[in-house]
Amino acid sequence: MMDLLRCAIIEDEPLAQELLEKYVRRVSSLELVGTFDDAIAAFEQLPALRPDVIFLDINMPEMTGIEFLKAYPTPHPIVVMTTANPHHALDGFDLGVMDYLLKPISFDRFLKTIGRIRGKADGQSNKVDAAAIAALTTDDVVASQAVSRAPDFMYLKTDKKLEQIRFDDIVFIEALGDYLKVFLPDRYVVTHLTMTKLVENLPADRFLRINRSYIVQLQYIKTLDGNMVTTSTSHNLTIGPNYRDVVKDALKKWLVN
Repeated sequence: MMDLLRCAIIEDEPLAQELLEKYVRRVSSLELVGTFDDAIAAFEQLPALRPDVIFLDINMPEMTGIEFLKAYPTPHPIVVMTTANPHHALDGFDLGVMDYLLKPISFDRFLKTIGRIRGKADGQSNKVDAAAIAALTTDDVVASQAVSRAPDFMYLKTDKKLEQIRFDDIVFIEALGDYLKVFLPDRYVVTHLTMTKLVENLPADRFLRINRSYIVQLQYIKTLDGNMVTTSTSHNLTIGPNYRDVVKDALKKWLVN
C-alpha cells in the first residue's frame, strides 16, 4: 500500500484554497492535515502537524511565501509554490522548492506535481537546480501568456443556447442543486452546472464564497453588516457561520483606516 503524503495548504485566497483542498481530497494517497490563510499562524502550527508537503502561496499579506520559507526551520517538508505570476518560479530556487503551480491550477497539473513528488528517490534533496526549475515552469509560462491573452469571459449553457458571460458582470451566484443562478447587474441566467465546477473556472482573487450556496464578486459587495452582505444590486445575502471569518479577512485587505 502506498504511504499517505501528509499535505498542508497555506493560501489566503478562499477559492484557491477551496480548490486545493478538493484536489488533495480527490487523491487517495494524500491526506490533508491543515489549511491556513495566514502564513504566521502556519509558521507556528505546522511543526506539530508534521506535513510531508506544503502547498505555499507566494503573495500573502504580513508574511509572503518567500519570507515564510526563508524563516522556516530546515530541513523543511517538500514545498510546492502556488502563484498567479510565472516569473516568481525562480524566487524559490535557492530555498529548496520542489515544484511550482500556476493559478488557476488545473487538476491535471496538480497530479503531475504529485507524480514528481512520488517519483523522487528516497534520501534525495528536495532542491532542484535552476535548469530543472526552468524546465518545470516552461509550460506554465506559456499557459500564463495564453491566459493573459484570453478574453475575460466564459460561456454558459442557458435555455438551450450558449451565452457569453463576462466575469466583470457577475454580481453573485446562487446554487440550486445541480443548477446555478448567475446574477448580473440587470438580470439573471440559469445554467445546469455545479458550484464546484464553476469555482474551477472563476478568477479566485475576485470572487468570495460566503456560504455553501452563494459566491459573490468582491467589487459588488456594498456593505457588510453582522452576518449579512448587501450587494450593489440591493440583494441581501446571509454569511454562513463557517464563512464569517473568511469574509471578514477578505474584506480587511481593502479596509482603509
